[in-house]
Amino acid sequence: MKTISSEEMQALDLNCEYFGLSRIQLMENAGKGIADEILKRFKEGKVAIYAGTGNNGGDGFVAARFLKNFDVEIILAGDVKSEIAGRNLHVLEKAGFRISKWGKQKCEEPDVVIDALLGTGFRGRLREPYRSIVEEINRLDAFTVSVDIPSGVDADTGNYEVAVRADLTVTFHRVKPGLLKASDMAGEIVVKDIGIPEHFEELIGPGDFKMAFRRDDDAHKGQHGRVLVVGGGEYVGAPFLAAAAALRAGADLVTMAVPESIYSHASSFSPEIIPVRLEGDTITSENVPEIIRLAERHDVTVFGMGTVDKGEITGMISKKAGKMVIDAGGLVDVVECNAIMTPHRGEFRKIFGRDGDAESILSAARESGATILLKGKEDVVSDGSRLKINRTGNAGMTVGGTGDVLAGVAGAFFAINDDPFKAACAAAFITGIAGDMCLEEKGYCFTAMDVIEMLPYAIKKMDELK
Repeated sequence: MKTISSEEMQALDLNCEYFGLSRIQLMENAGKGIADEILKRFKEGKVAIYAGTGNNGGDGFVAARFLKNFDVEIILAGDVKSEIAGRNLHVLEKAGFRISKWGKQKCEEPDVVIDALLGTGFRGRLREPYRSIVEEINRLDAFTVSVDIPSGVDADTGNYEVAVRADLTVTFHRVKPGLLKASDMAGEIVVKDIGIPEHFEELIGPGDFKMAFRRDDDAHKGQHGRVLVVGGGEYVGAPFLAAAAALRAGADLVTMAVPESIYSHASSFSPEIIPVRLEGDTITSENVPEIIRLAERHDVTVFGMGTVDKGEITGMISKKAGKMVIDAGGLVDVVECNAIMTPHRGEFRKIFGRDGDAESILSAARESGATILLKGKEDVVSDGSRLKINRTGNAGMTVGGTGDVLAGVAGAFFAINDDPFKAACAAAFITGIAGDMCLEEKGYCFTAMDVIEMLPYAIKKMDELK
């Protein structure tokens, strides 16, 4: 049975909103699904809906409207905080439903209880008044229906201290892993289709960005990522573009290691990027010990921009580096570390000897041991088991240097997230958003530096979505 984690479901909810399928539509479908399951088992009776302050409570409010032959009372755990749940509660108030706060309710023993208290975001131990409400629900001699997950159960681990003991759990879209692990509390499990197209699970959106990006209020310098960029040779600007992009994408510290032949130029581009000189006119195997020494002091190494045919160097570095983003001349068919590779279609064909269709990308990712971010009109990301498509970006991004920018952004996100698939999805999406913002402001005639300058605005715009 295919499951979906609470984090993935939260991301999918946000993506649905972004793609035009509103959360209030999903809430309506979820609430009706709950009511339908009750109507299959009961024709009439008393129903008590215990509702939390978030969207889980909103699902219960919607269900109330569809239970027309029932005597329904809603008991609120507290003031509703969710805007869309509040809208559905307002409808019930206008319709004359009996609504009371916990501790002031005067309901008789119900035939059916709807547990709409806490959803898939719950972690840890129940606090008051939720603990008391859960104990009350378990005391009642009623058929208990939990919304999405029994309140008190962790949706991912199935762990609980005190939780609702449900006769029926109505969950949405896909089963949450915790339901299978806490089947003794879930009762019968019914999965309801709430209208999310299957293809939406393959599309990258702001939810994917939020899974990969974070800023901690109490962080110290370096905690949001130390990125090492290694590259350059014929192309002086390429490693700088990657380094500047990593910095603009949120990395705390960025070091740029380049051959001494271009060091004086590259080191003059920005006072915020730490320059390191590598001996020689180009990067060779003699530089590997120094690169590895630097890599050990950073969270991720971004390698290959501005180089040609340096796959042998990649192989040596990957044996020691913890995490890498590999681009351009560094691309190889196999890596020995946790890695993201960012080829365009021509490079993919050269390295893997096949076209960039979905099955080829999946198999190449499996065989290489890396997550592949295939750049194109639609970017495709795969780690060999998962595959997602990114549709942000535009034709203006064919300008030279945007691939270096993408590698730098991927490095910044990978530095703070150990899952290369999540980091690659977020990087493709946010770089495309920055490019789309450039298009809106400047038309098609923008540069890679313009995209870099737009990255903080793109990140802010997506981070503010709720």
